[in-house]
Amino acid sequence: MKPFAVDLPHPRRPLLEVVPRSAPRPRPAVEPVPGRRYQDLTITLEWCGRTLVVAADGDVDLNTAPMLRDALEAARNRAPRRIIADLSRVRFLNSAGLAVLIDAHRRSGPGTGLRLVATTRATWRPLRLVQDRERLVIHSSREAAVAASSRPEGGAR
Repeated sequence: MKPFAVDLPHPRRPLLEVVPRSAPRPRPAVEPVPGRRYQDLTITLEWCGRTLVVAADGDVDLNTAPMLRDALEAARNRAPRRIIADLSRVRFLNSAGLAVLIDAHRRSGPGTGLRLVATTRATWRPLRLVQDRERLVIHSSREAAVAASSRPEGGAR
């Protein structure tokens, strides 16, 4: 029998994406924080006043959900008034991603609220399944979530 070579898929490795920061200046309304990029998911953190926006772009599945969990945990450790998980550019959200979002919602204490932005069917439908049971606050746009962040919890979408 003749030997043959099989091209196995490479494990997912982080790809570096550098988000440049300019010289120190007064803090603007939206300040980009360096993001991380994996093959299927890019996560960036942005400050909007005292609100921290965690924006995900790509697929949130079994392989990338831990990265989203780490980003939400890092956001919570910065002690913002509100955390907004912007899922408007997420193309796929499965149960692993849902579990991360539910866990982040449960861990958010009284000082830090978690709000979600879901604009596509890929994110809205899974979140809708657990919204009533978990009392998730879901908005239809990032602007609505930021504007509502100063009001008490509830009354979204």
